This record gives sequence, C-alpha cells and structure tokens, in this order.
Amino acid sequence: MGTRLPDLFVRIKIVSELRLTVPLFMKKFFSVLYISIIVLIGSGCSSHDSRIIGIKIYEYDKDFKELVDRWVEMGINTAFISQELAENKIFRGILKENNIRVYIIFPVFYDPDMLKQDSTLYAVTNTGRIAKDDWVEFVCPSRTDYRDRKIEEAARLVSDLNPDGLSIDFIREFVFWEKIYPDRTPESIETACFCDTCLNRFKATRGISIPDSCISTKQKADLILRKYPEAWNDYRCNLITTMVKQLGEKVRSINPEIKINVHAVPWRDDDFGGANIKVAAQDLNRIAPYCDYISPMCYSQMLKRDAGWIASVVNEMDKKAVGKILPSIQVYPYYIDDPFTVKDFRNCLESALQAPSLGVVFFSWPLFEKDTARMKVVIEIIKNRH
Repeated sequence: MGTRLPDLFVRIKIVSELRLTVPLFMKKFFSVLYISIIVLIGSGCSSHDSRIIGIKIYEYDKDFKELVDRWVEMGINTAFISQELAENKIFRGILKENNIRVYIIFPVFYDPDMLKQDSTLYAVTNTGRIAKDDWVEFVCPSRTDYRDRKIEEAARLVSDLNPDGLSIDFIREFVFWEKIYPDRTPESIETACFCDTCLNRFKATRGISIPDSCISTKQKADLILRKYPEAWNDYRCNLITTMVKQLGEKVRSINPEIKINVHAVPWRDDDFGGANIKVAAQDLNRIAPYCDYISPMCYSQMLKRDAGWIASVVNEMDKKAVGKILPSIQVYPYYIDDPFTVKDFRNCLESALQAPSLGVVFFSWPLFEKDTARMKVVIEIIKNRH
C-alpha cells in the first residue's frame, strides 16, 4: 500500500513552511521535494485506476443491471463485448452510467457466415485441406476484396456505436491453438495459407518460381517451407501486420481517440519451434506500432500450463511491445477435464497482474457463473489488495 493522502498533505504543508525560512540556496531543493510529493499523490491516486480489469462476454439474456452491479463489485472497469451486445442501447447505457469502458470484439479472418456464402475464400493448409478444425474455420488473409469489406465493417461499427476501443480478434493465420499442448512437435502443426491466391502473390512479390513438377498443394508447400522459409514467414506476417495497420488507420480516421487491442496467440519464441511466426504469423515487433494493447490469451488450464507460464508470456511479449501487454486469463475449466481449482485461478490472477502487465481480462463471464467463488477471489485481489 502507498502513503496515505492525509500524511502526504501534512508533509506538503511542512515543506511549504520550510521554504519560507530557509536560505536561498536551499529553496531549489525544497522546490524539487515539493514537486516530487505532488507527483507521488497523483501516482498514488491513479495507479489503481489505470489498470484495465476487463471481462469478455459475447451474449447475455438476463438482467443487465444486476450483471453490471456484479462487475462493479468485482472492480471490472472494461467490457470486451460482441457486436450484438454493443448494439443493445439499454446495456450500453448501464455500462456508461457505471463508467465501464466498452471494447467491441471484432473477428477478422474467422468468418463462418462469409465462408458459407463463398467457400472459395477458405484458407488452405500445407496438407492441401481447407482451414477448418471443429468450429475454427478461416478465410485466406490475402483476399483483397474480403479485407476491404472487413475494414469497412469495422468503420461502420465505430461510426454507429462509438466504442472506447476495438478489440481485434482472429487476426492471424489459421490454427486451432486452444488444443495444441506442450508435448506437440512443430512438424505436427499445420500451417496456412497455401491457396492459389497466396501462392501466386508470394511468387510475384518475392520473385520466386515453383517448378512445374510441384503439382499438389502439399508439394508446393513442402518446397516453399524447405527452400524459402524466411521469405514465406515474412510474406505471411506482412499480411497480418498490414491488416492491423489498415483497420487501425480506418477507425482512427473516424475517432482519433479510439483504442486498438490485438488478441494474440500465447506463444513465446521457443514454443513449438517458433510457431508464433511460422504458424500464427503474429510478429509482435511489427504489430506493436499500430495498436495500443496486445492481449495474449493465456488460458492456462485448457493449454495444460501453470500460473507461472502466464507471467513468462507477458514478460517476453513486453520486450516486443513495451508497455502494451494486457493478458487475458481463463476463469473456469474449459475444453479438457484437467483440474482448475479456485486456488489455481487465484494463482493465475496473481501471475497475470505482475508487472509489466497492464491489468487482466477474464475469459469469460459465463464461466464465472459456473462458480461464484471465483468472483470472490477477484474482489479480494482486485479491490481489497490492490
């Protein structure tokens, strides 16, 4: 805990009185001390408020006021919500009354509805199959018409709903990372996109030719990954980075104050042979200049990781995007049956809040409702201890 404000004001009064009685050569010292105390007061008041304590929620059909009252009790100050919830005026009004900022979650290359309309938009993996695994299905990130449509869609959202932030999700190449565990080998993870559009653009922009003997997608992918891995990774990362840049520029042309958050796969450089670049194509060094926050989805239980892993992800990513890392953590068991107790959740929350983290985002509200004891953990740590 910091110095109490009453004590600080007493010290200011003492310093002020001393300045009137000391010799001239000492006055500069007391002036510096006086300013330092004022700064300390300001930092003591703002350090708590500056942290983002966020909650993700995609749908809700119960009483909005009761929901937001719970969030206020827990110290939630930022809601990361779906477009559907953002369009609900009653919900938005209650959030505004309680000074809870709104970020609209904006999926980019995950677009099942568009893929139903036009299956030619599917990304293609190095094995030659379409980029679909369970519910995860991806559009190829090189399709100019699709990219333009998404940018205009984001612009309409910001213009119509005026959120505090845009939280860009699925801004990567295809991978169902939530089911990739520490024992996986790099070779076992498929990569994308190797559709004809991507291959032709890669060849044209890099001056590379592929022999006629390479007929199948797998043959072409094998050759590229063997002979041109660096150029290929650069090409793919550029597709992702430029999409972040273009989205940010577009929505900031409408609202210069809007904040941009980027959801990141929680892979460090050494994980799965550099899969953050080779698979997800998320180069945080390149992305960082175009956003305000980068939010690694540190869902420890579903990924079979421990609490300490969360802090390690934050620390490594902060070296690439200094002062911009906002981890998202899991609230309750998901996908797999491995245990995730209240104590485990507590440890994860403590780890997520360690410097240089800017706060924490909880995934997600329905998981809190499965075990209200986890809400009490948040109240204790967020409101009572910090």
